[in-house]
Amino acid sequence: MGIIQLTQSRAILSLVIFTILILSFQSAGNLNNSDPVVAKMADANNVISKLKVSVRQVSSSTSSSSSSSPPKLAIAVTNTYSSPVTILSWNSPLDPLALQLGLVSFSAAAQAGSDDDDYTPIQIPTIQIRRKMPPETDALVTIGAGQTKEQVLELRDPIVPLDKLRGRVRVACAGEWMSVWLLEVDAVPKASLEKAGASDDAYRGPFQSEAVDMEL
Repeated sequence: MGIIQLTQSRAILSLVIFTILILSFQSAGNLNNSDPVVAKMADANNVISKLKVSVRQVSSSTSSSSSSSPPKLAIAVTNTYSSPVTILSWNSPLDPLALQLGLVSFSAAAQAGSDDDDYTPIQIPTIQIRRKMPPETDALVTIGAGQTKEQVLELRDPIVPLDKLRGRVRVACAGEWMSVWLLEVDAVPKASLEKAGASDDAYRGPFQSEAVDMEL
């Protein structure tokens, strides 16, 4: 009889321990789901991944018109998220200084007859600038759901060494979003702007376009 009771006690104890373990795992999962830091990271990845960056050639220079019509590059951001977003254009694909800040990379094709994938990176002079805080409203760009914003940049010396970029050139745009808000521009809080780049209510993350070939 004592053996039976001992066996029953062990079975009950095992069941209790198993139940406690199950409840612990469930509790941990609920904590992770409700953790604001975890939730924000998930939201950030979701929002940032829906901002698609692309580059395309607008025009190409010729020997007769290169001085009056430099080659042009268009950089676009398409919002594939379900609601509008507002981005801080600083250090973004829509920054007018995108070339000077090194956000655009260039690689020149090798000589004719070599491998089509044989490209040599071209070093572009870059600058460092200090922005006045907080950003003015003209530094904010709202992109509606499904909409695209684009800027066109002229490739001019000495910003871009055109003498090294004649022929087929591979171009891409990459960097980090400083601030992205799930808001219209008029709704971005002043306090958030004052901490642009480090505000808790703004999303940050990398951007990377696909590389495209241009003829310069």
